[in-house]
Amino acid sequence: MPGVFVNYRTGDGEWAAALVKRELSARFGGDQVFYASQSIRLGEDFSREILSGLRRCEVLLALIGPRWVNAVDREGVRRLDKPDDWVRREILEAFDCGLRVIPVLMDGIDPLREADLPDALQRVARCQYLRIHHRSDDLDLPRLVDELVELVPELVAPRSSSGPRPGRPAEGELRSPITEFRQALSEPLGLSVYERVQAAATAALELLTEARYPTSGHLDEADLPAALEKRLTAYEHDMAPLLRLVAIGVRSGDQRHDELWAALVERFLRPVPRHRGTHDVWTNAAAYPALLLVYVIGVAAVSAGREDLVHRTLCRTSGTDADGRTTPALRALALRNVVDPRHAAGLPTWGGMPPHQALSVQLRQVLNRVFFNVVDGSAFDWAFADYEFLRSLLELHDAPFSSLGEFAVRLEHDDSVIYQRNASRLDAESALLRSGAFDGDTARVAAAWRELRQATRARYR
Repeated sequence: MPGVFVNYRTGDGEWAAALVKRELSARFGGDQVFYASQSIRLGEDFSREILSGLRRCEVLLALIGPRWVNAVDREGVRRLDKPDDWVRREILEAFDCGLRVIPVLMDGIDPLREADLPDALQRVARCQYLRIHHRSDDLDLPRLVDELVELVPELVAPRSSSGPRPGRPAEGELRSPITEFRQALSEPLGLSVYERVQAAATAALELLTEARYPTSGHLDEADLPAALEKRLTAYEHDMAPLLRLVAIGVRSGDQRHDELWAALVERFLRPVPRHRGTHDVWTNAAAYPALLLVYVIGVAAVSAGREDLVHRTLCRTSGTDADGRTTPALRALALRNVVDPRHAAGLPTWGGMPPHQALSVQLRQVLNRVFFNVVDGSAFDWAFADYEFLRSLLELHDAPFSSLGEFAVRLEHDDSVIYQRNASRLDAESALLRSGAFDGDTARVAAAWRELRQATRARYR
């Protein structure tokens, strides 16, 4: 029988282990998850039951927190170096039995390095890992479930004729939403893609209410940073399921759904306030869900070679104010219009970053989780930087001010690399220019590029 073994060290990850166990048990059934403190009955042989449980599983999840590598016993000996350490024994037994070992890194710790591990465990550092953060567990845990469903389809066992086993949901409930969505993308008509995305959008919009996120009220200046960060984090959580679907859908490169992505942006573009200013923190922040959505579409489109979709999303979708005047997403969602740089640099966990980079860095970190197993690693980093670069050029073509993102720091040190990487996206025959960007004129691209270099030098020198 397939199953998942949860491996963790006491004092270094109980919170994550408990969350993982609860989520997996709810989705796959408690009998499919081995969690030592609850899976071994009183009076049973601890050692025998652990090894027996391991051999019945297909996957071992190694929960790794900040003390995992260097935890020591009472004598000061590192636990991972001890042959009788159960964390070590379970992982080595999993390798010996042919289980898939997945490190799960907690709360932003660095990936494991082989040099830091005992020889016997260095293989763990070479295993592709997942992340779980206590601030984003509502995104990270469903992603873990989705990956396990795809890796071990047998975890989703069909219902027997006598009905579902106790503790296991009925047939169909265990289907990974991400797996189902990917299958829907391959359907000839793709109708269920529209239905699934719009249903996820409706669910998100039902959370983004004035009752939950009031745009009126006043806070003391000292309380504002923590309150603003809390609100932005809540927006990220509410948008997470939708963002994941959009990342996968746009990255597929299927042009049949272009109308869907454009319509989705317009659903989330709140009416543009008549007198919008950076002093109105909560009104500005209400545009953060739309900004997240536009960034996901943009990064996925760049990765898929669909720069025309970047132009359509930013320049041909608009928000409308109470007087019926429209503002393109490119302007309505300029970074400074969503979070004032002065506030961004002061948020508790965003601190230490230059004001004009703070929101860009946060977006990259949030989207990195959204794009896991869609666009990974350096490919994601490049796609994110290239999207911000193209967005800045489009802004400078439209008006004299650009939302310079994190990429601009690298641009100042070596502007040739990012431009050369995007040269094919900016020539006369590119999808971007043929879609109408820069009026299809490479001379206007060159002018925007000059403006961008000047803006970068003015801001970062």
